[in-house]
Amino acid sequence: MKIAFVFIWISVAMVTPGVAESAESKQLTVMPSKVTLDNARSRQQLIVTVHGTGGYSRDVTRKVAFKSSDPQIADVDKHGVVRPRRMGKTVIQVAVKNETISVEITVGDLTKATPVSFTNEVMAVVGKAGCNSGTCHGHNSGKGGFKLSLRGNNLRTDHNTITHEDFGRVDLQDPAESLILQMPTAQIEHGGGKRFEVDSDFSRTLHQWLVEGAKSDLGKSVKLNKIEVLPKQNVLSFNSESTSDLQQQLVVLAHFDNGSVRDVTHLAIYELSNEGVVEADSSGLITCKREGEAAVFVRFLGEMGISRFLIIRDRPDFVWTDQPSNNFIDNHIGAKLKRIQVHPSKLSEDAEFLRRVSFDLTGLPPNPDEVRAFLANKQSDKRERKIDELLDREEYGDQWASYWVELSGTSESGDSARFKGMWTLSFWLRDAINRNLPYDQFVRKIVAGKGSSLFNPAMTYSTNQLPRVEVVPQLFLGIRIRCAQCHDHPYDVWKQSDYNELARFFQDVGYKEGPNDPYGREIRRFVSPEKFLPWERDKKISLRFLDGTKAEIPITQDRRDALVDWMFGPAKQLTAQAIVNRVWGRLFGRGIVDPVDEMRFSNPPVNEPLLKALADDFINHKYDFKNLMRTIMRSRTYQLSSKTNPTNQNDNANFSHAYLRRIGAEQLLDSAAMVTGVDDKFRISTPGYRAINLPYTNIRSRFLEIFGRPNERTTACECIRSSETTLPQVMHFISGDTFLDKISNKDGKLAKLLKQNLSDDQLVKELYLRVLSRFPNERERGVGRDHLTKAANRVHAAEDLMWSLLTSTEFAFNH
Repeated sequence: MKIAFVFIWISVAMVTPGVAESAESKQLTVMPSKVTLDNARSRQQLIVTVHGTGGYSRDVTRKVAFKSSDPQIADVDKHGVVRPRRMGKTVIQVAVKNETISVEITVGDLTKATPVSFTNEVMAVVGKAGCNSGTCHGHNSGKGGFKLSLRGNNLRTDHNTITHEDFGRVDLQDPAESLILQMPTAQIEHGGGKRFEVDSDFSRTLHQWLVEGAKSDLGKSVKLNKIEVLPKQNVLSFNSESTSDLQQQLVVLAHFDNGSVRDVTHLAIYELSNEGVVEADSSGLITCKREGEAAVFVRFLGEMGISRFLIIRDRPDFVWTDQPSNNFIDNHIGAKLKRIQVHPSKLSEDAEFLRRVSFDLTGLPPNPDEVRAFLANKQSDKRERKIDELLDREEYGDQWASYWVELSGTSESGDSARFKGMWTLSFWLRDAINRNLPYDQFVRKIVAGKGSSLFNPAMTYSTNQLPRVEVVPQLFLGIRIRCAQCHDHPYDVWKQSDYNELARFFQDVGYKEGPNDPYGREIRRFVSPEKFLPWERDKKISLRFLDGTKAEIPITQDRRDALVDWMFGPAKQLTAQAIVNRVWGRLFGRGIVDPVDEMRFSNPPVNEPLLKALADDFINHKYDFKNLMRTIMRSRTYQLSSKTNPTNQNDNANFSHAYLRRIGAEQLLDSAAMVTGVDDKFRISTPGYRAINLPYTNIRSRFLEIFGRPNERTTACECIRSSETTLPQVMHFISGDTFLDKISNKDGKLAKLLKQNLSDDQLVKELYLRVLSRFPNERERGVGRDHLTKAANRVHAAEDLMWSLLTSTEFAFNH
């Protein structure tokens, strides 16, 4: 089947109600405009679209009338699906009000139809019906004593299984009685229920294959090169409360290596990245549910495609006002917000900004003197100066050292680093981050570390219980490849062969405990000695990278160095996007791609130009990590208020305002210690040691456990730490002893403030400054003053006030 992709453009002054709501000039397209069908089993879905002003469009395929000039040659159903009947030419007429568009249809000699392909047709039906899914016969154990490979990963085995007489699925003497037809059509009992109708295209395809002898064409069939999903981008708008009539029909085209193109819309499998925004039916009809963004992920025979949707609530009175721009970040954010008719929030107030940037860079709130000085500072560049000042503090390195240790999978027990190794790794990370070691050097020391862990602590990162082949791509490329260990990735482009090839980069690298300190565990990494034998030295090995390129390297070379060379060479854009997305996610509460470590094909970025621009800037500045932090934080986007306006109150993805982020367990405990002046005591450290600096997972702390600190490091996924608010957290705030003991401590800050004989008004101000990093407003000042004045015991009243501030949402969240 050949398809001519020609759009017909017609100016329509008035159209049928429901097709377009306004009388403005519209452009109408039908796709495709010419169709050739040369197989009795071929078909073609037509799409009729009205294009409005502003780049918006509306699919009206289900709202127009289709008519074939000669149904004996090709007919068309009410949904715009064209099917061939006999050789010849005809036209399909698309009627819209007083306009008619003709689509040329050419039907070839159907008597020369090729046999049904097991590879490209039968397995497409099996996949569409869900027979080889993980919940059905594709399960590890199969279902009902019948097992297929998961999503058709092993076609040879599948053909043998389907046709083997022991399973009784095929009856070549009486094809219609075959179980492969009887069970999915529910003519006999089937645990999976009815999968398709008796008179459906699916049933007819399987029956024809059986009539032809149920033959295999493995190695003989035309190869599927790719699938194409149309339209690729969809910008749809609505101006009513309901989106039920806002639909878009997709077309999926399979391109084969012999040049043929086949409409497989009805055979493709549709899955969603955001089920709350759109929904998809089995025919590729997408129905919009609410405003927002979503991607429809399409699979057909192992190939993948994607169609992206942007659903906008049209606001006729919306007028965009150009916003001030601090750098390129604001330009990209502004362009997206203008497109979706959303106004950004106002700039955050100074106190709000100071607290946010202090938490993000040091993990601690500013002290009262910092707040006073910053609010009194009238310099126009004071925010930029404060960012630079905080980046130079030692606490900055503590934040990111803790982050990398947690995600590394490195722990103090088992096959990992043990206690001394954890300390040395933690110290090295803090030092590397604070002295701003370029990111490419940072990654090389971690991924390709060798020698002794006593003298090169970074290599401890690669000596733990988690498989490097999974951790390295997830941490440094944003790729979760674990699924491909057993089968091709169901939601990404990675094949099982990609996993196996990547694993080779971590083979033949030996490690052992060194003699200097076996108890603290000195670990040594090295290329296996046998690789240096005289008859091995001139040998080379061929390695394949994830992008399909190959490299020949000497057998004596550490393969991991070749991998890092590729990461910061041909794959530098991918590597840079992964880390800038991680940093963005830490500073905004969600990534441009979210989750930040799942940058898969079916999970596109919400602002692709921004992600690319950040990566380019990071590369151009030679992987300067502090410059990346500085660039993001200097943007107006980062400095927006968390207070919303009517247009952005529902936005949770486009960064039109600051998002509330619950402070991590360590930050919360360290902040409580700071504002109360009472340090925590941990059994493995000196008094005053911060929770953020604890390198171990088995430190007993009820508070840290309740508020989400992981007790073990079994994955490199950020999902290991939950930011959800739970009932135990609420109960600990209300009745737990952590805050109460700190507040009432006789050597704490509150006790010292009370000894200064401050007035009630002054004491209220000091407590707000210390706990919430801002001055109280008039109402808060009055409530606090009245509570202190009327209390029988001023000490207890002050403790009550400080407790109420410490247990408030404002203290527990970064905003």
